[in-house]
Amino acid sequence: MKFDRIEYYAGFRGEERPVAVYEGDKRIEVVKVISAKRVRDKLTGQTEEIFECLLANGQRIRIEKEMT
Repeated sequence: MKFDRIEYYAGFRGEERPVAVYEGDKRIEVVKVISAKRVRDKLTGQTEEIFECLLANGQRIRIEKEMT
């Protein structure tokens, strides 16, 4: 599922985690981050964070974020 925007929270250590997703003007809170991992592409060297999340509406989603 595609979302218009993802809101992240950066904690004391600067590690970001998703806190909400937006469908248009509708904000859906991330209730729980089920898993989080970093994956590095061997060919390009690009690192990506992958989050499995549970939303307030009961939907389970996967968020992929490229790290710069």
